[in-house]
Amino acid sequence: MANSIWTIEEFTCSGCSMNYTATREEHSETHSGCFKCTICSSVVHSWSGKHHFFGWQAVKTKPAVFGRRWAGAGW
Repeated sequence: MANSIWTIEEFTCSGCSMNYTATREEHSETHSGCFKCTICSSVVHSWSGKHHFFGWQAVKTKPAVFGRRWAGAGW
């Protein structure tokens, strides 16, 4: 669909709290589907209507840094 509108949306699994992003695309036809968590297999999001979700990706978070309070503080 050449004139479609895409938005990136974020979802959290209610089973294990894993975060995901997906691209939402508007359509002129009705679509339905669901996405299940890759960790615990719970349904993260289901949809039905004139939109579709694709490109599901787990949100990568930066790990916590331990041992240094301030970089370059000279402690």
